[in-house]
This record gives sequence, C-alpha cells and structure tokens, in this order.
Amino acid sequence: MNRGLERKLLFTGAGWNLVTALLTLFSYRTWFNTQGAEQLQKSGSESLLMSAHLLGNVSNVILTFGMFMFTAAIVNFLVAVKLKDNKIQKKIWLWIGIWAVIQLICMDIIGFVIYSIAFVIYSAKNKAIKLTTVE
Repeated sequence: MNRGLERKLLFTGAGWNLVTALLTLFSYRTWFNTQGAEQLQKSGSESLLMSAHLLGNVSNVILTFGMFMFTAAIVNFLVAVKLKDNKIQKKIWLWIGIWAVIQLICMDIIGFVIYSIAFVIYSAKNKAIKLTTVE
C-alpha cells in the first residue's frame, strides 16, 4: 500500500509544529518578556525580586516548550521521510499515536487533528497490509 497520504499528513504536521515552535520562540516569548517587564515597572518594590525570578522562570519554560516543538518538528519530518510503502513499521505507528496524545495534552487542536487522522489512516492501512500478506 502506498503511504503517500500519511506521508503528506506527517509533513503537514511537522510544518505545523515548526510554525508553532517559531511563533513560540520568537513572538510569544518576546511578547511575554516585554509585557512582564512593563508590569514589573508598575509594581511595588516589595515583590520586585520575586516577580523578576518568576518572569525569568516562565520565560525559560516558554523557551523549553518552543525548543521541544522545534525538535519534534524535525523528528516528525524525518519520520515522514523514513515511512516505507507496503511495510508495517510499529515504531512509527507508536510514534504517531504518542505524538497525537502529546498534541492533545499541549492543547494544540490543529496538530491533534492532523496526527490523529494520520494515526487512523496508518492503522487502517496496516490492517489492510496484514490481510493481504496472510493470504
């Protein structure tokens, strides 16, 4: 069976993860730091040190999440490239399922839909491949 549709969905998902990672790293993190600095200037001095540490910690979490999504985009791109026709690759099936769950946990609905559809189609084609190779 041709895995063209799954490959296209994985490329689309990897592209979406890349876009969200770049937006997180460059737009959201910059906006958060700017807004946080403005709020710190408005706040009183008694909570300034604690707020500055909190701002730095949250900014590091945003950076870590962005880098995680960027790395995952690269991994998903490589998975799409390594996808083989007429073969059941259980590790790829498992990866697509796990990544769909991660997208749901991250509340990335678009990514969840893309990877869920890829997972369902990959599973259905796996069943078809099993049925044709048994006979």
